Amino acid sequence: MTLRPSVGPPPTNMHRRHLLQRSGALLASASATAFAGAAGLPTGFASPAALAPIRATPDRLIDISVCTRPFRPQGPRIEAEQRYGKTLVHNYGHGGSGWSLSWGSARLAVALAMSTREKHLAVVGCGAIGLTTARVAQRAGLRVRIYCKDRPPEVRSSAASGVWSPDSRICTARYATPEFTRQWEAMARSSFKTYQSLPGLPGEPVQWHDGYARSDVPFDQPASSPWRSVEPDYPDLEELLLDIRPQSLALSPGEHPFHAPFVRRYTQLVFNIASYSRMLLEDF
Repeated sequence: MTLRPSVGPPPTNMHRRHLLQRSGALLASASATAFAGAAGLPTGFASPAALAPIRATPDRLIDISVCTRPFRPQGPRIEAEQRYGKTLVHNYGHGGSGWSLSWGSARLAVALAMSTREKHLAVVGCGAIGLTTARVAQRAGLRVRIYCKDRPPEVRSSAASGVWSPDSRICTARYATPEFTRQWEAMARSSFKTYQSLPGLPGEPVQWHDGYARSDVPFDQPASSPWRSVEPDYPDLEELLLDIRPQSLALSPGEHPFHAPFVRRYTQLVFNIASYSRMLLEDF
């Protein structure tokens, strides 16, 4: 079942790095459908009493994953060049937005491949970008073969966070030119449209989930950070998608079980990466 986005006041910029820098910040994700049905509340609203405390303790850790992120300060490279009598189409360097932008990015890359009138396509890599590019090419009528060292879940894409975040470390603010911004928005909207056809499929590869952010200071006030960020400045691109991004909702003390003066509820797309990867492999 697809959860409806929460309805609330005009959205507030809520970058993940800002939330995590707040004292006592908490990000809790939970499916709200069962809660709503049990409490007689509208779909997408979780009863405060139904939210179970998260047992987050070190002894419950089952794994620690570390991987590299294919980040390029100037943003992803999607272009064609001639090498050894062949057309080589580049489609890499999406930073923290690989899964989120994959379908839109793949359509741009496949369009470059289609312009050559070749009917056979070799895709290098079997992660988020490789799998979606292969599927878009197949749908366009091309014969596709994937060449890869590893398959999911051994690929680096399998260690991603699994949330729809098309503006996560996509480029540095310096390279956010008007041309890049237009391309990014087109990729984000194209990918989002595709993801709307996936909730409710077997294995729940993509679902809407409610989450909560809590803070000791108002969300519209700058938060002090206990550490100094060593990352560069990133552009604020999410404002271009306000019409499709669900709005966050400020909750009063009686509407949540958290011991914090400021709490907001938000709704976001979440990828079940294991199930989603299996679906893409089977479809291919």
